[in-house]
Parts: sequence; structure tokens; C-alpha cells
Amino acid sequence: MLDYMNQAHLGQIYALLISGSPPLYVRLMALNALFLGIYAVRKASGAQPMLPGAALFVQLGVLGANLLVMYQPQVEAFLLNLSRHS
Repeated sequence: MLDYMNQAHLGQIYALLISGSPPLYVRLMALNALFLGIYAVRKASGAQPMLPGAALFVQLGVLGANLLVMYQPQVEAFLLNLSRHS
């Protein structure tokens, strides 16, 4: 396992995380903090536990939102391309 850590291209990962305005890591942290805050308020208010299907749906929503943030330029280019052809 440690061999994989030594082989990682940490410079490329760092460059990816600090790219953009605001940086990618800031956008991901803000998005996840928002979902964590919603969870904390819901838990503190004593709401009923979510059904397993609803919890899975929320987790997939968070994953999808993170992927949209990570691939935002490609998604914007794809949507622009779709709007030009329509």
C-alpha cells in the first residue's frame, strides 16, 4: 500500500486541487460543508431517520454534486455544445 503512495504524482494532484477560481478544494469543501450542515440541523431538530432509499438518494446527490464541481469545465462545454446544436 505504501508503494502506491510513493508512486503517486502528488504534484499533479496538488496542481489540480489548487486550480480554478476559487480553487477546486475550496469548492468541494464548501459543498460538502453545506450538506454536513443540513445533516446537523436535521439531526439536532430530532427529525425521524431517513428511509434507506432516501439516504442513498442523498448520498448519490452529494457524489453527483462533487463530480459536477470537479468536471465543471467539461460539463459547461458539453452543455454549450448541446445548446448550439439544438
